Amino acid sequence: RSSTMAARRGVRRLSTLLSPVDDQTAMIVGRPFWRYPLAVAKPEPGMRPLMDAITALPLDRRPFRIVSHEAEDGRVFNSTFFESDAHASEFLEWYDTHALQPTGEFHRCLTGAIAPGTQLPTGATLLFGRGGGVLDDTRFGEYQLGMAVRFSLASFRSAKEERQAAVSGTSAAFEQRIADAMAREGIAYFGRLVMRVDTTRWITMSRYGSLAEAHAGTALVRVLCADEMQRWFSSYETILGTASRLLDI
Repeated sequence: RSSTMAARRGVRRLSTLLSPVDDQTAMIVGRPFWRYPLAVAKPEPGMRPLMDAITALPLDRRPFRIVSHEAEDGRVFNSTFFESDAHASEFLEWYDTHALQPTGEFHRCLTGAIAPGTQLPTGATLLFGRGGGVLDDTRFGEYQLGMAVRFSLASFRSAKEERQAAVSGTSAAFEQRIADAMAREGIAYFGRLVMRVDTTRWITMSRYGSLAEAHAGTALVRVLCADEMQRWFSSYETILGTASRLLDI
C-alpha cells in the first residue's frame, strides 16, 4: 500500500492544476473564515508553524493538495484533497486537536488569520462539506487560478432517490445536456466533479471561467434540471469562490 501511495503521489506532483482523483480520493471543503490564503508555499509568518506541521504529517493523515478560494465577500476558504476518506478523517481529528481547540499548540496561528467579524471555527463548524469516492468527473481543460468554482451540497429525499440519481444524474447524456445548455448561453463551463458524502448526500465541484459565469451557470442548472432537483433533493446549498492559490504537499 505504501509503495502504491508513493507512486500515486509522484504522478500527482507532476500533474496540472486539474486536481487528480480516483475512486478512493476524498475532498473536504471549508467555509469562508480567513482573511488571507493559509496554504501557500511561503505562508505568513504567523501561519508558518501550522503549515510546517501539516507538511510534516505522516502520509496517512496528510493532504496532497490544498486549493485556496476567495469568496465574494473577500473571505478565504479551502478545498483540500486526500488519498482516501480515512486520511481526511485522520487529518481532521489532528487539526481539531492541535489547531482548532484553544489549547492546541497551533491555535494562535488561526486567531491571527481569522477574517474581521468572523468567529473562529470549531470542529463542528469548519466544513461546508466533504466527500469520499468519485461518482462522476467530467472536468476538462487546463485549470487556471482565477477560475470560479461552485461547490454544491445536495441532500436527497431518500436513499432510493440517491441510487436513482447515481445512475441518471451521472450519465454521459445528463452531463452533455448541461454542457450543451451552457454553450448555448455562452457560459464558460469546464465540467464537474461529483462525490458521495453518504447514502443521502452528494458534494459537487463545478468549474467556470468567472464568478459571473458561475452565477449564470447555477441559475441555468436550476431551470434546466428543475424536475430532477425537485424530485431528488430536499435541500441544496452552494458556495462560490475564485481559485487564488494552490499548494501541493
